[in-house]
Amino acid sequence: MQTKPQFKFFFGSSIVLACFVGMIGNTGVLLFAGTGVLIKPLTQEFGWSRGDVSLALTLLTVGIAVGVLVSGRLIDRYGARRVLCASILLSLLVILTGPLYVATLPLFYTMMLLAAVVGAPTNTIGYARVISDWFDKRRGLFIGINSAGIGLGFTLAPLVCNWAIGIGGWRAGYFSLGLFLLVIVFPTVYFLLIDKPQDVGLLPDGAPKSTTGEQEAADTNGHLSLGEALRTRVFWLMIIIVSCIAFSLNGIFSQLAALLTDRGIDMTTAALVVSTMGMSMAVARVVVGYIIDKLFAPMVAVGVFISVLLGVGLLIYGQHLSLYIIAAILMGVGIGTESDLMVFLTGRYFGLRHFGTIFSWVFIAHMTGTSFGPYIMGSSYDLHGSYIPILQVCLGLLALATVLFAFLGRYDQFTRSKT
Repeated sequence: MQTKPQFKFFFGSSIVLACFVGMIGNTGVLLFAGTGVLIKPLTQEFGWSRGDVSLALTLLTVGIAVGVLVSGRLIDRYGARRVLCASILLSLLVILTGPLYVATLPLFYTMMLLAAVVGAPTNTIGYARVISDWFDKRRGLFIGINSAGIGLGFTLAPLVCNWAIGIGGWRAGYFSLGLFLLVIVFPTVYFLLIDKPQDVGLLPDGAPKSTTGEQEAADTNGHLSLGEALRTRVFWLMIIIVSCIAFSLNGIFSQLAALLTDRGIDMTTAALVVSTMGMSMAVARVVVGYIIDKLFAPMVAVGVFISVLLGVGLLIYGQHLSLYIIAAILMGVGIGTESDLMVFLTGRYFGLRHFGTIFSWVFIAHMTGTSFGPYIMGSSYDLHGSYIPILQVCLGLLALATVLFAFLGRYDQFTRSKT
């Protein structure tokens, strides 16, 4: 006799909501997108160069990479909810108190680095593990819905910061981000998030919990350890792909508002263009997530990143606001797709038993690319007085990543021998 579900509706709906809100307010998104708008106010008040401020974004991503390396194992061992709640509380404390003492570059870097390390679990890995445990057949769709929160975060953070700057300067910009974590994100995650469907008498996709033990036996098979994953070709191809994409697109995103104002566009309009990029991230995550449940994900990725190449080309050679908006939309599709694909592909190629540990290394590659992107973009501008040379480098790296997606191979090439 089968055990009846304990809920009249699929309880995963509240899980998706909690993850969605959490991803809106993940530390990396809020600080990365917010600081992009704060580059000029910070340079004007303190006399720092754009490269100086952009280095803070590099330290942000380095700190997240370091934190993720530890948090992946903590999530696998203790569950995502405990780790996420602690991370949100610590990161909001750093963001709220940082502007009270920041007066020099080292102190500014300290604030960003601390927020990055303690907030690392909120940057995809914690929520990705929860979604992967709760969904199987529609995993791509719900990863997309979950990660659409990142796109919304990238949309809201520049607008909120720009509004707060007008009221109280750059410090108000950071205060607004900390208050968002305190008032909205933490309560939602604390009250709604549950680690696994088995904790409430369900299996993935809302099925009633089996009493035969077959599901439990299946869960122990076909899952690679970190050591086994490191010996596969696919793992290293994923590392190269994610590094190239993260370096290029996040580097461009961090400087987009400054680039547009250099071309004669007012700051309010530039912020709206940046927000357009964020909105396209949100839409792309849901649409592409739905598609990869039905079609082979690496081939979908090839099509997506061909359009991204077009977007970067428009940003390099375009001379009109409408072309910049189209470029932002197309590049936003790329940012929206890249991290979701890595979550999906990690689970499909290597299984879920050691998901947190394996994905932490993939995510570190993502954050490494992201960490160098903003700094090199800003420094390239300081050196050349233009973003064009580094944008051309990004175009080449994105072309390489697009080609490599075609060489990943079928999902079961490693796990089939272990089932």
